Amino acid sequence: MRAGEQPKAKILIIDDEQIVHESVRRILEIEGYRVEGAFRVKDALDLLKREDYDLVLSDLMMPDESGMKAVEAVARDHPYCGVVMFTGFATVESAVESMKLGSLDYLPKPFTPEELLEVVERALSRVYKSRRDREIEDTYSEAEKAIKSSLDLKEILNLICGSVVRLLQTKASALYMYKKQDQTLEIVASKGLNQEYIEKGVLDATESLPQVLQADGPLLTEDSAFDSQLQYPEAAREQGYVAILSIPLKVKEAVLGILRLYSSDKRSFSDDEIDILKKFAEQGSRAIENALSYERVRSDIKDIKQHIPEPVAQKINQ
Repeated sequence: MRAGEQPKAKILIIDDEQIVHESVRRILEIEGYRVEGAFRVKDALDLLKREDYDLVLSDLMMPDESGMKAVEAVARDHPYCGVVMFTGFATVESAVESMKLGSLDYLPKPFTPEELLEVVERALSRVYKSRRDREIEDTYSEAEKAIKSSLDLKEILNLICGSVVRLLQTKASALYMYKKQDQTLEIVASKGLNQEYIEKGVLDATESLPQVLQADGPLLTEDSAFDSQLQYPEAAREQGYVAILSIPLKVKEAVLGILRLYSSDKRSFSDDEIDILKKFAEQGSRAIENALSYERVRSDIKDIKQHIPEPVAQKINQ
């Protein structure tokens, strides 16, 4: 790793052999990892209390305590960290036991640099996916709770746009409400969009809405398809967008609008991300419908009050 570069990941080695520390550190640091070490399980657990690590590489057979204790401690106290076990006494039983306790992988000694790097990369990939899944679930739960607790339409629309950007880590989002009377879609809330893009004009629902409704799930439109699928392709390119993900907001069969996410990087969305977006769109649609119903009731009550005698209105307000 060159000076000044950010490490690819932070790794802790637990082994009682100096040669293992030196060889593993050399192999991993060349690949850009930051590596620290402990010669006893107790010292390693102390380090884990003070520092955050992405991955622990622990020998199973240690002089003070079994490496299994490190696996248990990480699984219990450090859910964002992974563990890989290595040992010179490789058995099926010990491998199975370590996996049951939370180890991500198992590497018998001696191992080649290629084998070490393959196992480390595979384990880190699982660690990062687990973190991302947990982050999505936490963000979704927070957003769902906030949206359900409000009947203010403007607040709900802003919560939806802000939460979906955090959920899927996109550059911007916009919520277009469907106006059936004139067949248009108009931005009513956004996050990360500049004013110029917001004011580009309303969308023709007869062009934009059918594409989204006919898609099997959220519709991903990439830069190469902007001209054929977007009403304002040049406006999107001028903002640096290279991918737009659209999903309809519906209650039963009634279309309320479209939620759009804008990305400045070419990217795909995983099945888990698509599933969480579908759930979020469903929850958001219900919240919007409830808020609209609440506003209609308030408006009706206001109209009624305007047409009743003042003494009666005063009693209603008491």
